[in-house]
Amino acid sequence: MSTSAKHAARLRGGLVGACSALTATVAHTAAGGMTPTSSPLIVLLLLCAALGAAVGGLNPQTRPVKTGLLIAGLGAGQLLGHFALAMSGGHHHAASLLTAPMIGMHAAAAVGLGLVIGMAEYLFVVGASVLSWLRIFATARIRPLVRELWWPSNVVVARPVLLHAGLGMRAPPAVSGMGG
Repeated sequence: MSTSAKHAARLRGGLVGACSALTATVAHTAAGGMTPTSSPLIVLLLLCAALGAAVGGLNPQTRPVKTGLLIAGLGAGQLLGHFALAMSGGHHHAASLLTAPMIGMHAAAAVGLGLVIGMAEYLFVVGASVLSWLRIFATARIRPLVRELWWPSNVVVARPVLLHAGLGMRAPPAVSGMGG
């Protein structure tokens, strides 16, 4: 598994845990329950964090299995959240609250969040791949091959040799050895 896929799996686990805790808390409060404080909130966060770590640690290879895992994890997170929040005082509701619309809304939330988290994970891997390729070109500073025209700039004939005093460019005669 590539590094970006490992990071995406951690992201998936974190999102499943956070969304499970948030969904359970909002649904519990909206249904007339007390806002969680103290020990029920701590238990909720610990359970959802453990669930997120478990979902982030599993790494199926196919997209349908991964999406099913996300949906099942989010559903389990809502169930764990219900149990954690049931610990708080004043949580009394009859079995009549377990109605088809409530179960339908929980299922719709799990499916919707599962699809969104799966899409976010996929886009994270694609974005990380694109950025790693862009990093290669940004740090290498590859310059295009440009053929520069070469013009000689130090031409002897173009200098005004005749305007100088002295012999100009002539050298003294070579000295031959003495005596011979």
